[in-house]
Amino acid sequence: MSATAPWPTLSHVDWSDCAGVETALRSALLVLREPGTLNELVTAAAKDDRLLSLSEVRSWGNRLTVYDDPRTGVRLRLQHWLGGDTDPHGRPHNHRWCFASTILRGSYEHHLYGTVDEVTDRLATGPVRPLHVRTEAKGSLYVLRADQVHAATARPGTLSLLLRGPAASDHAVRLNADHSALSERKRGAAIESRAELPNVSFTTEHAVELASELASSR
Repeated sequence: MSATAPWPTLSHVDWSDCAGVETALRSALLVLREPGTLNELVTAAAKDDRLLSLSEVRSWGNRLTVYDDPRTGVRLRLQHWLGGDTDPHGRPHNHRWCFASTILRGSYEHHLYGTVDEVTDRLATGPVRPLHVRTEAKGSLYVLRADQVHAATARPGTLSLLLRGPAASDHAVRLNADHSALSERKRGAAIESRAELPNVSFTTEHAVELASELASSR
């Protein structure tokens, strides 16, 4: 692991301090997305059975866990977006944790809806619309709190890097297809049912393919 990776700093973050969390995640991701640091982490993760077991093969894309600290809940993930109708990220949702994300290749359209409480209030008058729409392109870096609702529709082949903190809740929410109700609770993989889990295991070969995609994006 690179000596420059900011894990010690993240291990001392006060995750209840929103401003401090945003600064820490943003600063850390700026370091972690550097080619030398990221390539080293991806190479190591491809040989790490525990990290491979935390990685996922999905119909809409693959994601490789390149770092995970069970003690602090900090996790870094490299994501390859294939797009398509099965990608659930296109429906408004929040996450169980604060996170920072940056685009390494490609882009996605990013819709921001406000907090879960704000969205819940607005649902009383009908389907919700985004408050802001923007394009996250190569080099974009943003931070979202756990209670912020967003949606992302990626261009196929997009690569992103996501750095998350510990879970602040045991579930997140997702709106239904017409954005008129909070129809789903999203839980962590550790408590998902067998039917909810991916049916294809993430292997070293998947990691090598993702490393090749990363190399071609530089």
